[in-house]
Amino acid sequence: MILEQRSKGTGFIVCFMSVLRENPPVSRNRIHKMGSALREDGVVATPDDWEAYLLHQTEIVGELVKQLDDFAESNSAVLLGGETMEKNIVPGSGAYMVSGRPKTIISLKEKLRRMPKTPLERIHDVAGARLDCDVTLTQQRRIADELCDLFTKCGATRVDIKDLRDGSHSGYRAIHLHLRFPAGFAEVQVRTALQSHWANVYESAADIFGRHIRYLHEENQVPLSLAAREAVKLLHDLSAHISQVEEKRDECSSVHSRDDLDYDMKHRQEIISELESSIQFILNLLDEEFRKVRASRKK
Repeated sequence: MILEQRSKGTGFIVCFMSVLRENPPVSRNRIHKMGSALREDGVVATPDDWEAYLLHQTEIVGELVKQLDDFAESNSAVLLGGETMEKNIVPGSGAYMVSGRPKTIISLKEKLRRMPKTPLERIHDVAGARLDCDVTLTQQRRIADELCDLFTKCGATRVDIKDLRDGSHSGYRAIHLHLRFPAGFAEVQVRTALQSHWANVYESAADIFGRHIRYLHEENQVPLSLAAREAVKLLHDLSAHISQVEEKRDECSSVHSRDDLDYDMKHRQEIISELESSIQFILNLLDEEFRKVRASRKK
């Protein structure tokens, strides 16, 4: 089991001396004023404070990534494909990918203006890390639960698990962990292979049609062009199809290890694998088309 393997590691010991347990170098009041100035005037007031703040966020990301790397390596029985350097994870590979980033000032300004009642010190994903992995929906939830336990041992005073797999967030599906440490807020995302691939392609679409297509589930929607509406509908429909296929894969996984599988079940698993390959093929085609559009606009 994932929990048993992970509990035998040394990651928890490392956490005791991590940046996650340290207070931020900039006071909460100063961070609040920095965010207000960025939202209202679009300016970076007190540059030295911003430099210290962003450096600290980068250090938080580094620690989150380290913990996710250690966690994934200790779960080789599930993530048997190991870490991949490919752009997207192939379903059935058992591979995983860990990444992280602090938000840029530009993206922070955008978020602060989109969420006018949320101060900078309360934004939960300034520091963010991600574990993309070839797992079933049940395994995905189990990993999220175990990461909750891990980061609590790393000093988190609160961990909220947000299950976003119902598709109500503009087609985006994942499980997010909202973490609160003495160092500040952070977010960790856990996504399956197809959830991750879809999200990457949708990001490419947002680069073309506007970042606002990521927030169609929120109020104050921006009108979309005909091309944008068609692309968004296609991707939302594909997201729903991915959800259905992943649910079927999850149902089959409970009997996957049995030697006495009947013909119907084996045939069903083969169909699911074919559907996953087809979805990946379509996502690759869309990604390539969006890449061409971006390239043509730069000419």
